[in-house]
Amino acid sequence: MKYGMIPFFIPHVGCPHVCTFCNQSRITETVGIGHLTPEYIASTIKDYVGDSKNDKFWEVCFYGGSFSAIDQKLQKQLLKPAYEALQSGLIDSIRCSTRPDAVSDEQLELLCSLGMKTIELGVQSMDDTVLSLAKRGHTSDDVKLAVKQLRKFGFTVGLQLLPGLLGDSWETIIQTAVEITALQPDFVRIYPVLVIDHTELAEQYKSGIYEPLSLELALQYCAFLKTWFESHHITVIRTGLQSTEELDTGTSLLAGPYEPAMGELVSNEQWRQRIEYCMNEHTEYFEETIKAVVVKYPRSLTSKVRGLKKRNVEYFENMYKDITFTWRENNDIDTVQCSIDGLVYVV
Repeated sequence: MKYGMIPFFIPHVGCPHVCTFCNQSRITETVGIGHLTPEYIASTIKDYVGDSKNDKFWEVCFYGGSFSAIDQKLQKQLLKPAYEALQSGLIDSIRCSTRPDAVSDEQLELLCSLGMKTIELGVQSMDDTVLSLAKRGHTSDDVKLAVKQLRKFGFTVGLQLLPGLLGDSWETIIQTAVEITALQPDFVRIYPVLVIDHTELAEQYKSGIYEPLSLELALQYCAFLKTWFESHHITVIRTGLQSTEELDTGTSLLAGPYEPAMGELVSNEQWRQRIEYCMNEHTEYFEETIKAVVVKYPRSLTSKVRGLKKRNVEYFENMYKDITFTWRENNDIDTVQCSIDGLVYVV
């Protein structure tokens, strides 16, 4: 069944800290939540669902702030129309995002009583130095305890990561991957850091303290994380921020690896790394120079393997000028095969 999201943004509400990278009003194109009356939420849910209730799995999502940390009266006000829609069968689920240090028994009991089923934690990193530099106000231990809390109450657990924060490196990225995997969340989102105007990170960028990720390094980080999580049976549901007019026009985006097609580029990078890994393993085992590589793939994977605008094709032909590359669509196979000097490897 297709998925239907009904999003409500509550930027900064409930957040006890202002993180160095955060200007959610800019990212979500939303200022304040005065418009989020119970009547508005109820009517918006009905407008989204319309006559297609049976065509999609409908979920109300409260994003942006730290939902479980806001005043309980406001939580009830926001959740009541969604809960009523859930009880009547108009929607199928409710989710929110919050902080790792805002999931006490009292907070979670309230959310349970009002129909919340999925909670996403803004983790960002599992390195305490990186978290401190970003002024997150929580530690990696808080994340571990929070996941245990959510499991105790039966929530579906999602974790959000921000590779590229001040202090991040391959070492901290790998550390984060390993520690997140140990927590076994139900899913993960990966958002490489962007420098948004009117944030402390923007000032750090302007003064030279912070160097944003290049697109290539962001793709390498994201591809590694996505491949790592998927190999440990953890679903990655998104890489890169959702495209918005604010981001697309660059009005508030000062620097960083923003691409509307980031998810596709990360998938391209995954296949590039896999093909190159096969080549390196072949060379190491046979201790001889590669002469020809034939990459075969089903039509469904053509754009992912060859890359957006032939990105991967150009990479290999430019990087390995002494090797003859052939890219061949083959619908008799259901995966990618890499033939290196006649020896076939499943990528």
